[in-house]
Amino acid sequence: MKKTFLAIIASIFIVSPALAGGAIGISGSLYNISADVTETTTAGTVGGGSANTNKKSVDHDLVPVGSIFAEYTFDFGGITLGLDYTPGAADVSKNVQSRTETPTSGENEDTSTTYKANAEIENLMTAYIEVPVYGNIYIKGGYSEVDVNTEDSGVAAYGNASGIEGLTYGIGLRSGSDAGLNYKFAYEVMEFDTVSITSTSGNKVSGDIDTAGFKASLVYNF
Repeated sequence: MKKTFLAIIASIFIVSPALAGGAIGISGSLYNISADVTETTTAGTVGGGSANTNKKSVDHDLVPVGSIFAEYTFDFGGITLGLDYTPGAADVSKNVQSRTETPTSGENEDTSTTYKANAEIENLMTAYIEVPVYGNIYIKGGYSEVDVNTEDSGVAAYGNASGIEGLTYGIGLRSGSDAGLNYKFAYEVMEFDTVSITSTSGNKVSGDIDTAGFKASLVYNF
């Protein structure tokens, strides 16, 4: 249902920029990214190793992000529907996470193995609605999708996860909707569903990724 909604919004903007009320624009944001991650390993991770659970909270503050968007503002109530796309990727953690284990038996006995891991989010797309609440102040809600890519060494590859769903909400101020160049400033939060990925060795990693930050946009209204 959510993906159908995203497709409908996307189809609207094939023609909307040519219509009165249509607009296109660019945005720049500074986001704080955070995640609570749990890794559950199997006994076969390292020869002679044992199953264990590792938990870690990571963050990456003040990440610069750029996006492009198209939107349409209706005469009725000044409600705006929009579609925003962020190209590129951003690391979830500012620093690569690592740990070292030394098995006491098996083929890797007394040989230390260092595990390194990080993750990045990319291809963020958000379908949103903005509703005026007082003057030029508006509240925003939307549905987002993002891809999560893992970056690891010392272990079997975890692979990637695509189309992770989330909710976006925020509050903002816009200069207006007159024809020509306008601007918007907003504070926005994105909360994504739990990501769960299993490696080829049977290890499992899961985590909740959230973002929050400020967004400035230049809008050209037709």
